[in-house]
Amino acid sequence: MADMPGSGRPRLVCIFSFTATLCCSRLRPVCINSLIIREAYDTYYTFQRLSKAKGRKIKMKGFWYFFKYALIKQPSYIVFSVFSTLLNSLSPVLLIYVPKLVLDAALAGFKRDAVLFVLLYVLSYLGVHIASSWIGYGANVSGGKLFAEFQMDMGEKLIDADLDKLESNAFKEQSERAKKYIYADGWGFGYIFSCFLQIIEYAITAAAYIYIIYKFSIILVFINLFFTFISFRVGGKIKEKEKLDQDQKIKHERKTKYYTDIVSDHRYMKDIRIFSYKSTLMRKMRKHYETNTKFYARINRRHVFSEMLTSIFYIIQICLGYCVIIPMLAGKTISVGDFTLYISALTSYAGIMGKILDKIVYVHSYDMYFNDFKEYMSIPPMRSGRNRAVDNSGKVTIEFRNVSFRYGSSSEYALKNVNVKLDNTDRIAIVGENGSGKSTFIKLLLRLYDPVEGTILVNGVDIREYSYDEYINQFSVAFQDYSLFAATIEENITMDDQKKLDGKFIDELSDIGLLNKVIRQYPKHFDTNVYRIFDDSGIEPSGGEGQQIAIARSLYRDSRIKVLDEPTAALDPKMEHELYQKYDRITKGNLSLFVSHRLGSCKFANRILVFDKGNIVEDGSHTELMEKEGHYAKLFHYQANLYSMPGK
Repeated sequence: MADMPGSGRPRLVCIFSFTATLCCSRLRPVCINSLIIREAYDTYYTFQRLSKAKGRKIKMKGFWYFFKYALIKQPSYIVFSVFSTLLNSLSPVLLIYVPKLVLDAALAGFKRDAVLFVLLYVLSYLGVHIASSWIGYGANVSGGKLFAEFQMDMGEKLIDADLDKLESNAFKEQSERAKKYIYADGWGFGYIFSCFLQIIEYAITAAAYIYIIYKFSIILVFINLFFTFISFRVGGKIKEKEKLDQDQKIKHERKTKYYTDIVSDHRYMKDIRIFSYKSTLMRKMRKHYETNTKFYARINRRHVFSEMLTSIFYIIQICLGYCVIIPMLAGKTISVGDFTLYISALTSYAGIMGKILDKIVYVHSYDMYFNDFKEYMSIPPMRSGRNRAVDNSGKVTIEFRNVSFRYGSSSEYALKNVNVKLDNTDRIAIVGENGSGKSTFIKLLLRLYDPVEGTILVNGVDIREYSYDEYINQFSVAFQDYSLFAATIEENITMDDQKKLDGKFIDELSDIGLLNKVIRQYPKHFDTNVYRIFDDSGIEPSGGEGQQIAIARSLYRDSRIKVLDEPTAALDPKMEHELYQKYDRITKGNLSLFVSHRLGSCKFANRILVFDKGNIVEDGSHTELMEKEGHYAKLFHYQANLYSMPGK
């Protein structure tokens, strides 16, 4: 998307201001035109002043991205917003001009005209505001639809994203900055676009005020523009410093959120109370909030100074205005209505120029996060397969050929030069100490990550050649760190709200001994909701219940390769024993990989891969490895000794 030159955007303000002036002016158009250009230059100067810290001119990329996105997804939002801007720019002028007509008519004795003007004022005011309200309603509705579209697009992109990238600290920090552009610190989605339209709205209104002031005194026009220029320069410097505080503010807010979450999350309470962590936590929180207070005090001092200067400039403008206009009223060169019109225009002009400056700063402050947002939304997808179909007709073979992997920017390899071949009928146990590479091996096989070196082959074909969806459908997986969703138990098993569990599958679960409590005790059975987020009658499953749902999810997908990652870690010994006894029925004779710390369970496998420091150091059956008296035998004896220790 090509961008217009940075100087083009501030000139939009000039164009709107000039158009409004031509609509009102009949006298000395050349002079008025030059004044409006002067006003536009002030706005342009502020844009460029604020951009100097980044060493570039403002290109308003964030605004144009949002504009083009909205034009494609919800063009009605653009239409409603533009009409709302135009109507809102007329309302302030109406509020100060019609009362002047009423006063002049009343003081001149034209009571009928005064009444007509009052009626005109009421009708026009109501008409503008009713129209503005309904157009605003249309903008809000279409804006809500646009936000929903954006959230869906962003969610789909993140779900398909490269997992290694998602887990990196750099991406997490980038995510925080990107959200500054997306949500504008809680101001809402598309705030940059709204601010820019408000700049145009205020510029049109300001042009009308300038025209009114010009009618009374050309000198006062230049005085007001001079103070506007000074205000923009001083305000620009102050706002520039505020902008530089944003990165520090992100860090402060992240720490605040961390402490807020800890003290409000019941999951932390057991450890805080049992281990008497309260005093340490309170001390760290106090230190953080003291630093926080000093940081925000500095920002607030700057804000007070800015407000003080604004007030001084405002008072000077008003006093000078009175000095000029009172003699004119005393000399009867202007009417009382003219006096009230001028004073209203003068005070309103000073206020509205401050609003323009604020909106310019907001636009720039959030626009500077646009590049982070673009990178955030351009995260590469994991699904980089070449759409080759998977051959399901024969046996399955898996081969890791010189495979190495490291996470993110880490220099240490989680796996290094792994070479192993797995056959169709293998029941493989994967064992090793924490951090030995077991889980990484499984994640690479499942294509959650891609190897940094080497190749993984399935049936002799690099897995990156296969269609991602077809390839991943070859696997049924039960993770130790499973995820449950705020949906029914049935949906958590089928992972599809359009599918229903059949009686045969439920009987199979009952026979294995899974989810008996759901089948026999819960009134809604598999229609019971997990968690109470959407249903107050939902359940908060225990660790064992949650793991049973995860295993049932794995069984429901009747795939050719079963992967069980510590599937019994949260189960009681009786349930664990029953599952091991029925292991063949669970795997259905397919290739299976079983990750476990409990080496006693490895007796059910016909092959054991022993990992240590990112390598497969041993490969064989339980009997073979015990006879070898190597790393596996040592680990097995450690655990056996724990179970055989005499009671005290």
